[in-house]
Amino acid sequence: MPSWTRRPTSADQAPGFTGVARFARPGDDAATRLREGDIAVVELADMDRSQAQALVERKVRAVVNAAASSTGAFPNLGPRVLADAGITLVDQVGQGIWTRLKNGDTIRIDGNRVFKGDVLVAQGVSQDDASVTASLGAAEQGLATQLESLMANATNHLHRERDLLLEGARVPYLSPRLRRRPVVVVSQQHEWRTDLRRLRGWIRDHDPVLIGAADGADALLDAKLQPHVVLGSLDDLSDRAVRSGATVVVTSTTDQGTGGAERFERFKVDPVRFVATGAPSDLAILLAEANDAPVIIEVGAAKNLVQMLERGPADVASTFLTRLRAGSKLVDAKAVGHFAAESMPVWPVLLILLAGVVAVAVAVGVTPVGQDWFDDAQNWIEGLLP
Repeated sequence: MPSWTRRPTSADQAPGFTGVARFARPGDDAATRLREGDIAVVELADMDRSQAQALVERKVRAVVNAAASSTGAFPNLGPRVLADAGITLVDQVGQGIWTRLKNGDTIRIDGNRVFKGDVLVAQGVSQDDASVTASLGAAEQGLATQLESLMANATNHLHRERDLLLEGARVPYLSPRLRRRPVVVVSQQHEWRTDLRRLRGWIRDHDPVLIGAADGADALLDAKLQPHVVLGSLDDLSDRAVRSGATVVVTSTTDQGTGGAERFERFKVDPVRFVATGAPSDLAILLAEANDAPVIIEVGAAKNLVQMLERGPADVASTFLTRLRAGSKLVDAKAVGHFAAESMPVWPVLLILLAGVVAVAVAVGVTPVGQDWFDDAQNWIEGLLP
């Protein structure tokens, strides 16, 4: 009986590896459909740690970046996260990748080249452990220049948003039930999962207002926590966040309406407008501060200067000035989570004390003196009865 075998194709014999290309630009729903083994096609200049970690968690095989993953403006850690996870990174392939590929195409990566079939569709820079280390070293040398740029951007942002930052102008007021309460602002940034997990007990005990900033709304829902407010631009907020039952605050940079009316009508939601520039997490902090929150706990806050600078010049200026505005009200969730983890509920202590009392009573009861005490106690109790 003849044996049939599949004839090898040119793709089988070609060098490199293949995978399904999945577009994962900001606001693209395909980003949430990344599967293990996919090749993520992104456009992330100065990729930060949280963006890279999201790709690692999706278990992609490779990342093709239309932009430069590290421009050298500051030492961003996204490429290092990918390198440590063993994920191939092809950098700076250019804008043509979006027109030469379709979402779901099977592509092949060979070094710094990207093929569709036998056709070369893009060519960039293949990043490895050595090149990532060299880029980080060069960027660290330029950090002083970046700090000077930060101060210039902060001055421009203060001039542009002076009324907002100094007087709280244009910040919407929330319903009375959400005012004058502790607030937790959640964004999917630096170590946000750990922050949120360590805060669960504190949230349960203090019943704060939960604000999901952009994809932070989805983080709360994934953690089985009901957000009271979701805030972000139209592209930032998922359908799940909009229909979650929370107050929807839509941010925009111009006073020309929020747009997206059909989307909100479909979910029977009447959004609140917030006209301002800045990162969603910063605007959420300003919203909480203007609504008289006694304390504002930030989940996903940068824990050092490098992490803060990863957000980009415009967002860093917004973050810097927002923290000056919030002042002592703003607390990092990492600190609150530490003290919440150190504290112990009262009832376990009471149980331990009760167990100790019972153990002592039993030990005394088996001695002659203990028997006399119990007999006297029994006689005393019987004497009280009629």
